[in-house]
Amino acid sequence: MARKPSSDLTKSSSRRPVKQGKRQQNMEQKRQQIFSGALACFEKNGYYKTTVNDIANAAGVSAGSVYQYFVDKQDLMFQVILDILEAYNRDLPKALADVTDPLERLQSAGIAYFKVVNNRISASLFSYRESKSLNREQLVTLKSKELQTNSIILSCIEDCIEAGYIRDIHPEMQTYWIVTAAHSWSLKNWRLRDITNFEEYTKLTLSNILNGMLTESGKEHLKTCNLLTLPDKG
Repeated sequence: MARKPSSDLTKSSSRRPVKQGKRQQNMEQKRQQIFSGALACFEKNGYYKTTVNDIANAAGVSAGSVYQYFVDKQDLMFQVILDILEAYNRDLPKALADVTDPLERLQSAGIAYFKVVNNRISASLFSYRESKSLNREQLVTLKSKELQTNSIILSCIEDCIEAGYIRDIHPEMQTYWIVTAAHSWSLKNWRLRDITNFEEYTKLTLSNILNGMLTESGKEHLKTCNLLTLPDKG
């Protein structure tokens, strides 16, 4: 049998990445469907009362499809929480990609962190409520991921300290001021959403935290790169 001409082989191989990319996209969409279905069920019935069949029905897939992506219900819960932490590790570096000023980088990292929480309020609440059901190995993984994310903000703080913009009080504690304030948006969203909006909460909160950290030099420099100014309501 004659071989295909090399041009045909080239065309055939050039189509593969397109098909593989589409397949990967479809898989990720189905995975997100299952995530959404799981969260809806967990919120309604709680983790222990929710079955894999409940999740499959809510996601519009078969139970077999759930098991194609996840080992069991506990693995699904673990992956839902892990997905939040992975989002921090994706979105914060993107927000910092073209930013060089240390104080602007810190503000950008803080805003990006708050945005991840806002985009995943239900998942964040779920992770606080149900993470106790995970096994030790899974908890160790999640803690490691959290520290990885925090290190991005911590690095921004340390750069600001080195530049003389922030007081060297306790960099890791300063990091947690930002992290815990972001999570408060989800934990107390039932009330906060009635008294403010996400942009106002983010900018006012980060501004107050930052003002408590700045040196006099930092306060002067902030005037040139302030990302936390709210629009004039007047």
